[in-house]
Amino acid sequence: MTRAVTFMAVALLVSGCGDSDDADDASGTAGDGDSGSEVEAAEPTVTAGGLTCAGGYTCNDSPDSGVVWVMKDDGNVNGPTCKDVCERALSDNCEFRGCDDGREVAHPDIDSFAPIAEGLGFSCREGGCWWPDAPAEGLYLVSIATDETDGTKSCFFPTETALSCGTHPGNANCYGERYAAVCPCVPKALDQACEWECGPHHTTRSTWKTGGTSCVERINYWRKRACEEGWVECPAAGLPPMAECTACHACVNSEAEHDSEYGAHASFKRCGERVQGEGGGATCADVIDSFISERAPDNDGVMRCEGHCGPILSPGCQTFSWGKARDSNFHTLNWRSCNAEACETYCDENAGDCFTHDSSPDLTCDDPDTGAEPGPVTLGCG
Repeated sequence: MTRAVTFMAVALLVSGCGDSDDADDASGTAGDGDSGSEVEAAEPTVTAGGLTCAGGYTCNDSPDSGVVWVMKDDGNVNGPTCKDVCERALSDNCEFRGCDDGREVAHPDIDSFAPIAEGLGFSCREGGCWWPDAPAEGLYLVSIATDETDGTKSCFFPTETALSCGTHPGNANCYGERYAAVCPCVPKALDQACEWECGPHHTTRSTWKTGGTSCVERINYWRKRACEEGWVECPAAGLPPMAECTACHACVNSEAEHDSEYGAHASFKRCGERVQGEGGGATCADVIDSFISERAPDNDGVMRCEGHCGPILSPGCQTFSWGKARDSNFHTLNWRSCNAEACETYCDENAGDCFTHDSSPDLTCDDPDTGAEPGPVTLGCG
């Protein structure tokens, strides 16, 4: 028999912490990571090339280059990265689009950047403070506010030769002026979309391997099935396969061990996580199945993820880690982060707490192509 500890406990714990980490609702879906308005309330728009751009974002496609340039309208206060901007802004299109990490910085000044700015509805002016250098690595940054008299934004340019999808813009400001990143988004196949460092992850690229009983295989089984069967959690762009943060496994084992004795989420954030679910099952795959079983009909009779189910089907490139208590089937699942430094620091300082067991993942790098399966055909996109 499996049991699931209510995910609401995590939501209440995070919301009450008063820090800048993502706040989570009862469904287990994490927020944008920035303190600001609810972008979901804005209406989507359509680009000249016919792409749907989610509400709260501005998008401009460049048919000659295949790039869609996107910025988040209310800026990047506490994030998000360009990786998240691309995935969230363009998920309602029948082709996954991700950030083009490492793209050449081909527009290092106002004149060369002018066509991109024009496509996004503004023109550039010189900024203050650090101008012309952007205060974040590998990012084009523009002021959130637009001058109403002349339609200009302050523009800052990367000093690096390549753009970065993983740089967190942080809270950079110049006398109160804050900034949004302008991000390059390109089409990617689902099994080519999510690239990782190995370690701390189990592979360099997430691909479809769903036939086994490991935690990551079972998660990706459900992500694939959700799109093949047209579940509401699968956006038109599809759900790419998830990656496992194996570097945090021993630390998360210590959380499961601790929480099995002292109560659910008692060790929350020990391993640097922001979103957590806990439950019981003979294997991690059994726990994932029990989380998925929390899908239930809404007021209109549409089946939707509730509770622990949400993070399993979160859109975009996602990572997770898991752990199990030594002498029980109590499991901990940490979602949406791979804080290897926090995990290693805890285990170095508390060596007796961290451990592995017979079902622990191999710490070698999995070849993404060996044993890979075809991806799903997203229902409704053909």
